[in-house]
Amino acid sequence: MYMFGFQSTVKTRCWRTNTDRWIVREEANRSNSNMRKQRAHFLFDKDGGHSDLWFAHSQCSEGFYKAELESDIRSGGGPSKTAEERMQMMELLKRFEEESAAVDESLTIEEEDDDNDETDLSKRMRNVDIDSVQSEELWALLTSTERDRFLKIMRDPSSELTQQLLASEEIERGMTEPWWLRPSTLEMKEELSRLKRPRNQRQYGHPPEPIAIPPSMMHQKRSSGAPASLMYNICAVMLGYAYITRHLSISPLCSAPELDQETARTLLSQFVPFLTAKTSKILHLTLDSAITELQSHLNSDGLTTQLPSILLRDAAMLVRPALIVEHGSAHLNAFRALGDMHSLFQAQIHVKHKLAFYAVQLDPSASLVARELENEARSREAESIPSVEWDRRSFALPKKGINIEEVEA
Repeated sequence: MYMFGFQSTVKTRCWRTNTDRWIVREEANRSNSNMRKQRAHFLFDKDGGHSDLWFAHSQCSEGFYKAELESDIRSGGGPSKTAEERMQMMELLKRFEEESAAVDESLTIEEEDDDNDETDLSKRMRNVDIDSVQSEELWALLTSTERDRFLKIMRDPSSELTQQLLASEEIERGMTEPWWLRPSTLEMKEELSRLKRPRNQRQYGHPPEPIAIPPSMMHQKRSSGAPASLMYNICAVMLGYAYITRHLSISPLCSAPELDQETARTLLSQFVPFLTAKTSKILHLTLDSAITELQSHLNSDGLTTQLPSILLRDAAMLVRPALIVEHGSAHLNAFRALGDMHSLFQAQIHVKHKLAFYAVQLDPSASLVARELENEARSREAESIPSVEWDRRSFALPKKGINIEEVEA
């Protein structure tokens, strides 16, 4: 038995065996793959049953099967055919026609639904200015089915469609690089002069305003009951902040529409819970502890296997003190990051208070911590750990944070 899914030239034969089994066979050349898939190819016997050989075949075969059945019925089925057998053949013909009609109707409805969906979506988007519309407004225009489909695509970053979307020039042009990567004015002018095509120009976020420390907190640094250092807690905050900035492609976060700001607040609460919890008792004494804590929350969301080295370098840039102080503080980048988060949590007084407290705790040891972050990034790159891929495999390290009261003003 030869069975093909696509055919161009078809030679079909039908005969009856000595056991009253009808056999239909086609021999075809697969030189043309554009013909439409259809149902066909079956065996039927005197008991009225058909085999499981329901494969995709050309529409011309269906007409042949029908013609052969009708011809046999009109001729009385030959001298060996009883009235009961002819009734069985009539039933087979009737069933064949009903199933063929059902398939055609299903295909027609499916095609009409697809056309209607595309037409309906184009109508909804007709008067929308994609360049200026807010993301929440665009989201509201989608049906629940369209939203589910979009979310399903974005949850699988390894899918072909997601990779095509992320690789598109439109997406690349719409990406905003983190503000801390923004070159100086002179460097940007030199970069622009080298670019031949404007579409290659990268967009960088504008640096947010540094956090303002209340005068009442300036004298509370390293009070008698304070822990020796909160630098690794600050590292955990910066790692979470860098991840969310890159994940949302919004920089600074406080410049985002309210819907995206709410998303950023939710993610910060999830990835850096000790920042938003009113009764936090977590103190990280090592960088490994800070990385492990964030990693565990990333795993719970199914986003990554290892903390990418790119985030470690981001955190290093944010905590590293400036060699030349131009704006009143050597910790300007850290102050800007804390200020961005401070603006996000305007309604949560306790979070704002904690961010200001962390700003006070920044000290000269930040340069050593920044170097440690850089070394960890290089180590992970040397071990060929993915630096930008987000997949769904689980990974966990032993937690080394200890629970003691954080001392706050």
